[in-house]
Amino acid sequence: MEKKNLASQAYDRIKKGILSLEFPPGSLLQERALAEELGVSRTPVREAVHRLSQEGWITVNSRKNIEVRSVSPVEIREVFQARWLLERDALDLIFSGDLFRQTGRHMTNMLSFMKESQNNLHDFILADQSFHAIFFQILRNSRLQRFWNSVSEEMIWLGMLAMNEKRYEAVLGEHGRVVEALIARRKRDAKDALQDHLEITEDVLIKKIETITS
Repeated sequence: MEKKNLASQAYDRIKKGILSLEFPPGSLLQERALAEELGVSRTPVREAVHRLSQEGWITVNSRKNIEVRSVSPVEIREVFQARWLLERDALDLIFSGDLFRQTGRHMTNMLSFMKESQNNLHDFILADQSFHAIFFQILRNSRLQRFWNSVSEEMIWLGMLAMNEKRYEAVLGEHGRVVEALIARRKRDAKDALQDHLEITEDVLIKKIETITS
């Protein structure tokens, strides 16, 4: 039981480092250094690395080098295509189910929390994902919620990559336009605002990745 707990702790620590960009894309991790930091033997770290490798967060090559996954423009486009399909259809269901005002109220509250979180990047990104998750929470559709959850962690990671000082206010404004259209029952405007927000974020990410890898 203790061994499993140590492996879980190592897994949580490494994954947190990846999602927070403490371990940025393409960086190399040292098994020994991680074990020393956690105060454990290499075995729990090795188990954590294996699990993270299976989940696609890291790769281990033939020389046993542990590398944090990189991300390509193609992968970014795929993630945002999936997001657009999920969120677009969720919006359709919200309007057809007369849930647009309820959704708008919940999003307004989350938008306020995002404004308060501008000095903490991690909290801001988590609030951003919670904002988008409201679509699926309101619908109470467990399958749609699972589909959303499957891309949510990746979006936290990508969101950390995308953010800079200029993006805080821009994201708040883009979200605000979605909320305004929802409350006013303007379905077309809500979908346009959502699409614009996702496309802008996608473009920012791709440019950031191209800068990192050039």
